[in-house]
Amino acid sequence: MTETRRALPSLDLLAGVPTPALVVDVDRARQNHRRAVACLAPGQVLRPHFKAHKCTALAHLQLAHGATTVCCQTTWEAVVLARQGVSDIMVTNQVVDPAALAELAAAAGIASVSALVDAPVHLALLEAIARRAGVSFGVLVEIEVGMNRCGVGVESDALVELATAIAASDVLRFDGLQSYNGQVTGVIDPVARREASIVSNELTRRAVERLRVVGIDVPIVAGCATAHLPFVDELDAWTDIQAGSYLLMDTTYGAFPDLDYPGALFCLATVIHRSPERIVLDVGLKHTAVDRGPPTWVGDATASLQLSDEHTAIAVAPDSPLAVGDRTFLTPSHIDPTINLYPTLWFVDGDTVERHAVDGRMPARRAPQL
Repeated sequence: MTETRRALPSLDLLAGVPTPALVVDVDRARQNHRRAVACLAPGQVLRPHFKAHKCTALAHLQLAHGATTVCCQTTWEAVVLARQGVSDIMVTNQVVDPAALAELAAAAGIASVSALVDAPVHLALLEAIARRAGVSFGVLVEIEVGMNRCGVGVESDALVELATAIAASDVLRFDGLQSYNGQVTGVIDPVARREASIVSNELTRRAVERLRVVGIDVPIVAGCATAHLPFVDELDAWTDIQAGSYLLMDTTYGAFPDLDYPGALFCLATVIHRSPERIVLDVGLKHTAVDRGPPTWVGDATASLQLSDEHTAIAVAPDSPLAVGDRTFLTPSHIDPTINLYPTLWFVDGDTVERHAVDGRMPARRAPQL
């Protein structure tokens, strides 16, 4: 038996779990989290990204072992986190939709909540809903450091103008900058990834300096990802590290030679067909994301997988012992969209198995009463 097989969750413990199901090795996740916290330099905090797993039980695990804050991507995630007792929540997005603004205000009525802006219209929307709901928001100006998505230019007039306007508001609080250099997160080569990250670090430092020159303090500079953890202590521009995938990992990040974070998420499946040359599992495209390629079978990482809506066919040798009714695991290639397909996660912690809701998934939403 290989080391990988010995490290898998016990199939006997999971005998009563209906398939397909997502299984979390809690001890491995806990160790991954502690390893990430240990990477930080003085002055840096880990602000885990809730969007990676959307499970408040996992968020509380992170908060219990070295994290003091969290971030999320959507306003409904912020509402769930606030209702579950998380006191400091950063929404790493611009909020424009009326229903989303109402949800942001609902979360801010319970917890300290911040969001991003990169245009005056965002400020106007946040100020209007804050006054209407009787709440206040922290606000970060998002800067563009190579991702080519949202954000203002580091040298733009908009950077100083937005920060100044936030600081002057009676219902908004200038919390700092969001600087996400996501363009480097897919770079497998550690040297190239580090060099590209240092370029983003210098751009971010320049933005901070521009604000400080005009008398605006920048308490928070948020950004980075799991891909930055091996050298994050060198990236002195950032205070809040928004890593997410490190906790459970997937085969995409698992291919990075410098990311020593073993996978802690597995898709449990049942064999529903056996031929001499293949097995077929009761899991398919509706149960695992394939935007970064298919999942990997733990029985043979090189095996060919053919996925359809509700099936995965895997090529096996004729002497494979697997039979109809047996169970096995797949490892996802991208955890975030895979977890979003499931209402629950099954936690294996020692000899115990517990079911926890993926409660940060988008609920049935109603139009806001404005």
